[in-house]
Amino acid sequence: MSSRAETCDENEKRIAIVRRHFERKGYRVHSGLQFGCELVLYADDPDRVHSDFCVHVVTSDDRLDWRTMQTLVRSMPDLHKTLILASLEKNDNINDDVDDGYIVHELAMATEHAPFRHKNVMKEVGAQVKPSKK
Repeated sequence: MSSRAETCDENEKRIAIVRRHFERKGYRVHSGLQFGCELVLYADDPDRVHSDFCVHVVTSDDRLDWRTMQTLVRSMPDLHKTLILASLEKNDNINDDVDDGYIVHELAMATEHAPFRHKNVMKEVGAQVKPSKK
């Protein structure tokens, strides 16, 4: 089935599976619509920290539109986020009702040229703390 033919319900199901995958890893997961992707991941309370990751859920035919990829990859440094591509693989050997028998594959896309080359401090997830409100 092509990405154009994928129904809204099928797409929402795929996004829901990926959402649960990251929630089980301990992230707070929100809509990524304002960043041009399906999901954003927070390491802590969104009132305290900025999100570190944008997640793009690959369509059911596992095709990536190069225009979408170029737009997402180019926007990530300005947003101070790392892009994660999430694809699903059907596995009939898994008896997991939570993910409907799917395995979620993740690929993080580094978008900085020579990332962290001039930085002596390790960047930690959840380190983008928002200024406190007084």
